Amino acid sequence: MSSNANPDRGIIGIFGYLDTFCRTIEQVRERTDFAGHELFSPTSYHEIEHACGFGASPVRFFTLIGALTGTCVGFGLPLLCDWDWPLIVGGKTSGVYSLPAYVVLGFECTILLGVLATVLGMLLLGRIPNPRRRVLDPRTTDDKFAIFLPGATMAGAQAQFLKQCGAEEVRST
Repeated sequence: MSSNANPDRGIIGIFGYLDTFCRTIEQVRERTDFAGHELFSPTSYHEIEHACGFGASPVRFFTLIGALTGTCVGFGLPLLCDWDWPLIVGGKTSGVYSLPAYVVLGFECTILLGVLATVLGMLLLGRIPNPRRRVLDPRTTDDKFAIFLPGATMAGAQAQFLKQCGAEEVRST
């Protein structure tokens, strides 16, 4: 691929089956002439993630930070309110002695902020929304998988390779 090639021009290989698509991805990872390729899938499949060689998702750190923040807020907010406006019921003093009453609020804030941080992490790391994202083939939003290789031509070795791997259709865009 030349460095001045149009990133919207290239070849796209359409696949109908997930297993064929995953085998092709594993073979594409080993080839240097497929640098810069993009994958299109109708939805997320863990098989594709494994074929691409992705490790653990960094979204889990967003979840952890959000959940710990929620726990601190869920216990800290009523504790501060209790110290500022003490309400002595049944002879219990305010503050840490009434901590078991805050467990429900602490749990709920942990879940709430953990979920919000997870959604935020998925949106940020997935670069969503991306108004410049294009759909090269509308079938990839329904039931087909695709590999797009910018800068490649139908006469090149990449197109022949995609056909040999079992692509139902290989065409230029």
